[in-house]
Amino acid sequence: MNYDCIIVGGGIAGITASIYLKNANKKVLLIEKGTMGGILNKVSTIKNYPGFKEIAGPDLAFNLYEQAKVNEIEIVLDTVIDIENKDNLNKVILKDKEYTCKYLILATGKEARKLGLPNEDKLVGHGVSYCALCDANFYKGKDVCVIGAGDSALLESLYLANICRSVTILNKYPKFKGQEGMLKDLLKHDNVKILYNSLTTSLKEEDERLVGITYQQDSKDKELKTDAIFVYIGSTPNILSGLDLELDGKYLKVDENKKTNLDNIYAVGDVISKDLYQLVGAANDGMIAATSIIKRLNKE
Repeated sequence: MNYDCIIVGGGIAGITASIYLKNANKKVLLIEKGTMGGILNKVSTIKNYPGFKEIAGPDLAFNLYEQAKVNEIEIVLDTVIDIENKDNLNKVILKDKEYTCKYLILATGKEARKLGLPNEDKLVGHGVSYCALCDANFYKGKDVCVIGAGDSALLESLYLANICRSVTILNKYPKFKGQEGMLKDLLKHDNVKILYNSLTTSLKEEDERLVGITYQQDSKDKELKTDAIFVYIGSTPNILSGLDLELDGKYLKVDENKKTNLDNIYAVGDVISKDLYQLVGAANDGMIAATSIIKRLNKE
């Protein structure tokens, strides 16, 4: 089936693009491999999105999904296996289906970066987590650690502090990179402890469960018992294989219209190289890419 535009990724950037394209009466398909709203479903609280004093990430994700449905946007929940770009068309290949389109928008986002420790993957779900909203209740009344130094580490520590007995934050830097206001809110909690200049070096396990960590603080090796760790040390963009796309570091390089080096492929949101990664910016990316495509379609 042929579309004017296919969007791969159902986060805020992808959904915004789909709404603009649909409202311009273009034939659009949105493909999401997981849950509509993407990474929003893993964020406990959002306080910097216009129109909301405060909103839970899953609630904003649901609102976006409802808006897409109201606009009668066609949505497919499946994983894109491959993309072929030739003869001025894009073929999007799923396991059991294939779609073609004139224009393609990649809104594939990014995934949590791992610590890279030997038994980390083995302990996911057994004391290692990258999503406080998903897993905090498993550790209600227990002792947990948060590893990170940015906004995500601060925000999710606030969430965990209201559920867990204690929260110890390991920050490998001498200070936080996140918002000062969140740090002040966090320090109001008596059950929160911060370890600066602390680098996690290994995970200790017993009976296939995490029981503690070792870390280096000021060049000294130390140990800490914990029931779980929540890792927030940045993210890695989801770059789809099969396309000869130009990168800027690990991220896709785009122009002012969010167009990649391939003339009929655009990219938006957390998968592209930019200075700030914020929800309002992702929505703006989606709007810019969609309006650029609409203008081109209207001229053809």
